[in-house]
Amino acid sequence: MESHLSRKYTLAELEPGWPENLGTSRVKSSPRMHGSLIMSLRRVSRSPENSRLYVHGDPVSLIDWKAYARTDELIIREHRDEAAAKISIVIDASESLLWPDPKALDEHGGLGQVPQKVEIACRVALYLAHAHLTMGDFVTIAFLDRDGDVTRSWIPRSPADLIGMYEMCMRQGFVEALESLMSIAKWVPTQDDCVWWLSDFLRDERLPSIWNTLKRVAVLHVFSHLELSTEWMDGSTSYRDESRGRKIYLGDQLKSGQQWAEALDSWRSFVKQTITRRGGSYLAINNTTNVGDFFHWLTTEALES
Repeated sequence: MESHLSRKYTLAELEPGWPENLGTSRVKSSPRMHGSLIMSLRRVSRSPENSRLYVHGDPVSLIDWKAYARTDELIIREHRDEAAAKISIVIDASESLLWPDPKALDEHGGLGQVPQKVEIACRVALYLAHAHLTMGDFVTIAFLDRDGDVTRSWIPRSPADLIGMYEMCMRQGFVEALESLMSIAKWVPTQDDCVWWLSDFLRDERLPSIWNTLKRVAVLHVFSHLELSTEWMDGSTSYRDESRGRKIYLGDQLKSGQQWAEALDSWRSFVKQTITRRGGSYLAINNTTNVGDFFHWLTTEALES
């Protein structure tokens, strides 16, 4: 596959084990990925690469006394052990993420092949799982059930498991393939070092209260590009208002006014502010999001969302 810099690949094409998968140093320094964790436990090292000058307060046991005899300088030789991070990736597979309906796209024509939102969520989840497993982290992938609880999950054991899963997804469908390997979840989210949460948040107006108890949560707000534009809408393709006994299509009204764009911006701002107030990270994504921009958000400063 070509570099994501040579052609603007989108998240609709993202695969686990992307050719330009995040390197070790970028993952460990990322404000969001946080690959293998550096433990506070320090022990003596004999490697000159792990040397530095003594600082007041350092354990005396870490001083290289042979180096001191030769140079008259206090040299510390230390090594910090690493430990695997515990990562959970939670995918909301509720009905709203099964939009747009392929049959409806065929009926209305002119919209092309637009993947469902749940496919984008699964592609990103498999990519993130592969990147974390490559770093030696412990990963759990889970689905939210109809009640918004995690009751089934799958624990991939190696990056190869993710590649095999992706191939199965391409044959059977993303939700069907992932569910086929899931078992009853023994999920204790408070023990995770980071939880990735992928949803469109249309299940209800509440955001998960469990986020208050998590160490770190990173939220990917999943959209379809058709939700972000009114250009394609008309009387037969738009959302339908059935409130107060009315059953009318709002395509023409949405195209002529700003109600749709304003409501969408307000919803995204609400979700983002709720998450960032709790110390989490937020990014809105859709099937046309550029892979390079997504990588940039993962490893550097956040893009405006």
